[in-house]
Amino acid sequence: MRRSIKIAAVVATFIVVLAVVFAIRMAIMSGRLEAAHRDVATVDLTELADGTYRGEFSDFLVTVKVDVEVTDSRIEAIEIVHQDAGPGYDARETVDRILEAQSPAVEAVTGATGSSRAIMTAVYRALVKTRDE
Repeated sequence: MRRSIKIAAVVATFIVVLAVVFAIRMAIMSGRLEAAHRDVATVDLTELADGTYRGEFSDFLVTVKVDVEVTDSRIEAIEIVHQDAGPGYDARETVDRILEAQSPAVEAVTGATGSSRAIMTAVYRALVKTRDE
């Protein structure tokens, strides 16, 4: 009986430690995403040549890579090339919002704020990358 209590205590301790580590890692990811998203702003599309631009954001549980097609100073299309997010949290509606606003600075999809911000950040990075190079 004592042996099974010790085993249960070890398992419970392990589970608690994993939960704490996961919570810390989630907090770090959230902070990094928030910091990256603070930079997202409207981009002067007249400064961009026609073409397809790639941008990405990745940290822990949220990863997104996008191709943004710009033609005649307009965002014509956004393709999500790769995305890792929990089921129901992919926030693909964000793409429609960006296309409508012609800006990566749009409202996040309710219930998928992290994924929305990751998409906005990736689109913003795609559009400003060529200016920074």
